[in-house]
Amino acid sequence: MYRVVGLSVLLALGLSACSTAQPELAPLQARAPGQFQGQDLLNKLAQASSSQVASQWWAGFGDPTLNTLIEQAIRNNFTVRASAARVQEAQALLQLNSAQEGLLVELDAVATAQRSERGNLLAASTGGTGSASNVSRREEVLGGIGIALPLDVAGGLQQQTRAAAANLLALQAQLRADIVNTSTAVAQEYLRMRGNQKQLDLLRGAVALQEETLKVVRARFEAGLSPELDVRRAETSVENLRASIAPLEKSVQDARFRLATLAGRFAWGDEAALAREGELPTFSGEVPNALPLQVLQNRPEVQVAQARFAQAAAEVGVAQADFYPSVALMADLRFGNVASNGNPAVGVLVGALSAMISQVVWDGGARQAQLDAAKARADGALANYEQVLREVVQGVELALTAVDASSRRQQALMKAVTSSRRSFEQAEALYQLGLISFLDVVDAQRVLANAEQTLAAEQTEYALRITSLFQALGVQHGFPQLN
Repeated sequence: MYRVVGLSVLLALGLSACSTAQPELAPLQARAPGQFQGQDLLNKLAQASSSQVASQWWAGFGDPTLNTLIEQAIRNNFTVRASAARVQEAQALLQLNSAQEGLLVELDAVATAQRSERGNLLAASTGGTGSASNVSRREEVLGGIGIALPLDVAGGLQQQTRAAAANLLALQAQLRADIVNTSTAVAQEYLRMRGNQKQLDLLRGAVALQEETLKVVRARFEAGLSPELDVRRAETSVENLRASIAPLEKSVQDARFRLATLAGRFAWGDEAALAREGELPTFSGEVPNALPLQVLQNRPEVQVAQARFAQAAAEVGVAQADFYPSVALMADLRFGNVASNGNPAVGVLVGALSAMISQVVWDGGARQAQLDAAKARADGALANYEQVLREVVQGVELALTAVDASSRRQQALMKAVTSSRRSFEQAEALYQLGLISFLDVVDAQRVLANAEQTLAAEQTEYALRITSLFQALGVQHGFPQLN
């Protein structure tokens, strides 16, 4: 059986705390227009799209090579991996803050054993001839544990946990943004490469066509039917077209290099797949029919800005908590056996409870400066959030107008190609009959080549605008898992 011997409570009081009003921060409100200026076009794109929903938006191009490239890039891209590592770090820091907020307990275990004897003064002066009954013997064996528990009276630890949680949300949203940006960059680089390959194919065809024309001109010159000037003009036209091949070949090779870097490699492992020239894929997937508020809710950039504001607001609370006293609750328990004068041992339990309150008296305005800085950061984060909202809506509007302009330009360019091809065929036939000069033929060939090149470039541009539209709409689903 244990007997409670004593209980003491000690309160060490500090000086009175300073009182400061809580900061007033404007609540987050995603104020957005009811619809986009280009909502009609978005509705039209959504209705004209395929009824099949792709698990990834890039699958709408129907290109297996593109799908493989994006999946590899998301798994291996080092920007994405670094972003994922920052998320893991934030998760660990949040766990640390949660542990400190919950039970930050310091334990101190002790164990003591002692034996003492004490006699009366007479026995001590006579050399120990006093009665044995006057000698007091005491034996004790005690064990103990000390506990220190800081109390989050002012809510500083709670605000630190909120800040850590907001930081984690921001980094998770940034990871999604990095994945979106990486997939978009790969898609655009690949489409640009295919578009350049298409222009190369058209350019080589135009060179071959003008080489055939040059043969005809030379034959007429040798037969005395054409002047040498026509031959030189034909040669000049051929070489001018041929000179345009090298820059396009360089652009194709540069795209391979950039795709390798996006995939986290020094050199592309599947060079053969990219070296083969392929058709420029046409998008036939689904375009989401979204409203501005839905876009704002989906865009990771908005989520990052919102989480950063929440973090800054929590840091204001941390700075505010520094104005209040810190409180620590301490407890000390001792338990064991005590025996005296040969009597049976008695179980003993001794407890002590104390609280320590500390308060800064004067800090030269340091805490106020920290609070003012935290408020300023929160104001800046709120302003950044509002700016991001507007930039996101603007991005969708720009993407829609770009898609619309590219679509209308393609229609005009296709008519121009058809007309210029008929013009060239007629000019070639008239020249062989000697009814027009070779200058007319060269001009018709130049117009046709330019029209075909311009159309191919605009078709590439349209595909790039589609990828930008998906990025602006914040479409994100079905991403491959990171290793």
